[in-house]
Amino acid sequence: MPVQRGGGWKVTGAGAEFHVSRQCDAIDEACSQLRHGGGGAVVIHGITGKVQDRRTV
Repeated sequence: MPVQRGGGWKVTGAGAEFHVSRQCDAIDEACSQLRHGGGGAVVIHGITGKVQDRRTV
């Protein structure tokens, strides 16, 4: 999800929150966290906050 203040992208879930500078890094981090946590769904938001894609890991 895009960060409104300060720019970048936010990865949230399972009590964790990460901030990264690029959307592709946010997607990679979210997928990595889910792989290590037993799997789940990644919801990818665009710059406007609208859902762009969903991935199951």
